[in-house]
Amino acid sequence: MGAELLSSKIVLQEEQPRVRAIAGVPTAIGMSVGIVERGPIGTAVVVSSDPEFDAVFGSDIAAGYTRQSVRGFFQNGGQSLVFVRTVHYTSISNAASKTSLAATLDLNTAAAAPSAGSVLGSVVGPFVLASGDTLNVDIDAGGPVAATFTAAAAARTAANAGPYALVNGQDITVKINGGPVQTIAFLTAEFVAIGAATATEVAAVIAAKIVGASVDLNGGNPRITSDQQGTGSSVEVTGGTANGALGFAAGVVSGTGNVANIAVVSVAEVKTIVEAAVAGSLVTNVAGAVQIASTTVGVLSSVQVTAPSTADDELGLDNAVHSGLSGVPAPTLTVDGKSDGTYANAITILVLPASDAKPEHFNLNVVKSGIVVERWPNLSMDPAESQYVETVINEADTGSRYIQITDLLVNPSNIPAERPANSPGTPPVAFGPMTGGDDGLVGLVDNDFIGDDAAKTGLHAFDQSNAGNLLFVPDRVTPAVQNAMLAYAEIYRNMAIFCVLDSPLGLGYAAMAAYMESSGLEGSTEFGEISWPQIKILNPSRPIFGNTANIVVPASGHVAGMMARTDASRVGGVYEPPAGVEKGRIIGATGVEDEAVFEEAVRDFVAIHRVNPITKLRGFPIALDDSMVLKGGGNFPSISERRGVIFIEQSLKDGMQFARQRNNDEQLRDEMDRTTTGFLITQMQVGAFRTKDPETAFFVDTSEALNPPSQVFANKVNQRVGLATQKPSRFVILSFSQDTRALDEELAAAN
Repeated sequence: MGAELLSSKIVLQEEQPRVRAIAGVPTAIGMSVGIVERGPIGTAVVVSSDPEFDAVFGSDIAAGYTRQSVRGFFQNGGQSLVFVRTVHYTSISNAASKTSLAATLDLNTAAAAPSAGSVLGSVVGPFVLASGDTLNVDIDAGGPVAATFTAAAAARTAANAGPYALVNGQDITVKINGGPVQTIAFLTAEFVAIGAATATEVAAVIAAKIVGASVDLNGGNPRITSDQQGTGSSVEVTGGTANGALGFAAGVVSGTGNVANIAVVSVAEVKTIVEAAVAGSLVTNVAGAVQIASTTVGVLSSVQVTAPSTADDELGLDNAVHSGLSGVPAPTLTVDGKSDGTYANAITILVLPASDAKPEHFNLNVVKSGIVVERWPNLSMDPAESQYVETVINEADTGSRYIQITDLLVNPSNIPAERPANSPGTPPVAFGPMTGGDDGLVGLVDNDFIGDDAAKTGLHAFDQSNAGNLLFVPDRVTPAVQNAMLAYAEIYRNMAIFCVLDSPLGLGYAAMAAYMESSGLEGSTEFGEISWPQIKILNPSRPIFGNTANIVVPASGHVAGMMARTDASRVGGVYEPPAGVEKGRIIGATGVEDEAVFEEAVRDFVAIHRVNPITKLRGFPIALDDSMVLKGGGNFPSISERRGVIFIEQSLKDGMQFARQRNNDEQLRDEMDRTTTGFLITQMQVGAFRTKDPETAFFVDTSEALNPPSQVFANKVNQRVGLATQKPSRFVILSFSQDTRALDEELAAAN
């Protein structure tokens, strides 16, 4: 609250700025749909380096070009990539119809002696029960039988009825539960008339002084009852000068039941009661807890403490069926590929003794093509342990890259027996290999890359993240896929994406020109570019690609990375043409598929069809030699113009969110005008426009002429922005002539 305006003063106030800061959106996040060795299918995954991509999606394969393209993207300057793995779908509108499969392998237990079904309590005795509590135990599926815990307290009632002729200082002596003698004295002050003491008064005096027992009236006579219930409970009135009047009988009276003290029940007592009641049961003390087992062994041996029990919680016994083991090897762990694919068909599993020497633990090594790629020490079959095999192997971030585990025999009473057998032999021989893995590439079609909007397959897997703005798809160079990429960029993603397209493999320059015409790409849109020819790179894997020094791959990943590198070269780098012998250098390219592109006439020929040649000029490295977009007659016909405008448009779109749901008045339009102008001045200063004079570099119009009442009543506010974008110097013209300056001077002097 400001100062109160009473006496004359100067008041300071601060107002919100009328120009809002706009943060520029990222310009060079790669996007790709492709074929890879492994990894999640149909999910957009963000990776920030080539090693990270390798960790998630694997290394080079013969089936596609994605791995080499992604490597080229990061090699040339890419910093972030959103990738979607695709496979063949029997119905592209149903993501569950993928045809890929995960490889699998079962690991078995070791051979052992048959075991009994058993359940182990989680509570250490003694146990606090109540008389009448039960354990309903079902042995070998024969039906539940109740074992009941009973206990009653010892009690002694005075034989004589009141009133009692007592004298001050008289007493009775009592022993409770075999404890020391307690003397209860009666004093004159405790009665209305001690010589005519009532039974109620006597009971109250005894109750106030006795320890370990309670006192009430039984048939009108005082009764002493032990606080303990069970056969260990006792009451004995041993004498006293007042007992002649009260008439408590001599001798010990004991409690009844089948436990000594229902509040302190021992494992031994549980054993006696359960085994007597439930035929075929065997109760054992396991470190102070109760274990109930069947006296039979094998898979038909079982124990279940059923739900109607009332003592199960107190003993920590669950209500599951616990079965015995046959002793013959049985599947205990299923090992599946972490993702679908034939990669896992080359995986075997080594099971070894645990490094911590605990017999119930084990080490598990993942072996791929004979090489140990992962080691997991000291795994456990106990879900309660931190090293539980499912928890460790299946953890999303730190778990295995290659496999996932399913525990088939979750049975806490038989955890040591459930451990998988060690690999046999010296040296040990791995189990496997895994089988059944399928890459899902048979029948692969264009639609598997294009995808479906509703099912979020193919390109539409990017919808849920809205990340990425440089799209390349090197594994499917067809007119259908490339036109779908352009439609996705311009329509589905509202002009926020730029597509980097590849020329089909093996096309000469004439065939490339024909492809541009027949595919409908030529002149189609500003939201993409295409280069020719494909490039050569060093052979990344001779076992896969053969004994050749170089292989031919699509250039789109490398070109997209080069664009990212240009963007990052300076503030405002997105406005620089990513082409030419410096900016357009393609790192990692060792050659081109068709060296006809080295001829100027060939480059001229393809340029007519809006194709950017990849070439090598004398003394310079291989580079993208032009920066045309597919459409030459539009507003922004070069890569740097179109991508620069995408950056400006998307930044302003995000930056204008403040204007939504505001009153559509002059104040709002003025704020929008100032905000846009401020952002464009910043871009002008980093080279976005042809001049650095705001009057000629751009204009911003949020005037009333654009916003008449009809627009206001339609809940619209309009702003028009004009941009004088930079134009690339595609042609450098050098003019030469004879130097006649000396002759001109001589002639001028003669005249």
